[in-house]
Amino acid sequence: MAIRIITDSASDLPAEKATLRRVTKIPMSVQFGPASYYDGENLSCDVFYQLLTAGQHHPTTSQPTPEAFLQVFSAAKAAGDSVVCILLSGELSGTYQSAFIARQMCEYEEIYLVDSRSATAGMQILVNYACKLRDSGLGAAAIAGELERLKDRVRIFAVVDTLEYLRKGGRLSAAQAAIGTVSRLKPIVTVREGRVAVASKAFGTGAATKTLLKLLAANPVEDTFPSYFLYTSSPEKKGELIPLLRQQGLLPSRLHDCRIGATIGTHVGPGAFGFAYIAKA
Repeated sequence: MAIRIITDSASDLPAEKATLRRVTKIPMSVQFGPASYYDGENLSCDVFYQLLTAGQHHPTTSQPTPEAFLQVFSAAKAAGDSVVCILLSGELSGTYQSAFIARQMCEYEEIYLVDSRSATAGMQILVNYACKLRDSGLGAAAIAGELERLKDRVRIFAVVDTLEYLRKGGRLSAAQAAIGTVSRLKPIVTVREGRVAVASKAFGTGAATKTLLKLLAANPVEDTFPSYFLYTSSPEKKGELIPLLRQQGLLPSRLHDCRIGATIGTHVGPGAFGFAYIAKA
């Protein structure tokens, strides 16, 4: 009996890494006006941000259908394989509910659903750990249990460059966004209790960067797990941050890159950057 690891495209797991680690990725759908796309399949990050900044239509994202999950669950059942399915936070999407319905329809006990309570690289960390545990010989139920214990230690902190997309997504009023733009307010967002929340605020990118580093210092990185530099359209920001991280003793030894995709990119917009990692217990 093999163990199949499944996630959704909100994890921003690149296709080549999914193939290498034998992970099945179920796509979210993204709608720009009348045009519909599947995240990571016929909608790349480059094209997504081009459409996002064009301004003609603000995107909406939709969870995969139960049928999308049922197809992969039924294939696992037919092969006698177990499934560990790591999903976008149930507070951000109905993806977990779709998978739950599919599991009931499949009538197969060897399907274990994990609500990551996270998104983007926060999910990737859990997916990677699940693959590591699978390859070490751990069973599906035990893997799901380990992920449940670990997920509350996932941290995401990101500086948002513009308030425009938080306004368009309904997370800020027009007045709040206008005041913030005039005052050069840069919120630092996090995923807290499964929801996107504002962790802190600063005036200007320089002050926001300092605040980001303070949040990292207050929530130290557990270096036995990989950490991720998150970005939407500013990968060069990593080069600016590394000397500051090193100077303050905050530089993770296993730092990888993750480009934020459509699910979170819809809300934070271009120019956002930050970190996802496991905090020390």
